[in-house]
Amino acid sequence: MQRRAFLAAGAVSIPSIALAGGSLGRAAAGLEFHDLMEEAGRHLKSMRGMMSDLEGPGARDDAAFLANQVTILLAQCVMVADQAPIPERSEKKYDGDTERFANDLRVKLTMGLSESVALCRALLMGDDEEAISQYGKLRKQRKEGHGEFEEDH
Repeated sequence: MQRRAFLAAGAVSIPSIALAGGSLGRAAAGLEFHDLMEEAGRHLKSMRGMMSDLEGPGARDDAAFLANQVTILLAQCVMVADQAPIPERSEKKYDGDTERFANDLRVKLTMGLSESVALCRALLMGDDEEAISQYGKLRKQRKEGHGEFEEDH
């Protein structure tokens, strides 16, 4: 029960703390956008099996923990979105306007952030149908975001 309370409190409070103004420079020191996004992607991928069998031992709690971690990582990405380069396929749209690109990226990241908070909440509440729906929405946000904002590798 304590773990659930921690997850619920973290899912709600961490993003707002991370997104709050003020000392963003200090808070973002040492954070690398690419590394944060890779870690969030690994967590999202790790959840796949859990989400297909939420009745499995510890699956729901573990998935909620990972959803909370994705929330934290995405909030950190918002802080350092200006590190992301404009991908070649989006160069024409942004025409070198890195500020506009970073702002659009932040908007997309906050959409994913909202989905991960909703996913964590649904998991903690035991609403499997909603959790599965939110997981799908989060994966869709990821795919859409990568379509516009990720460098080709």
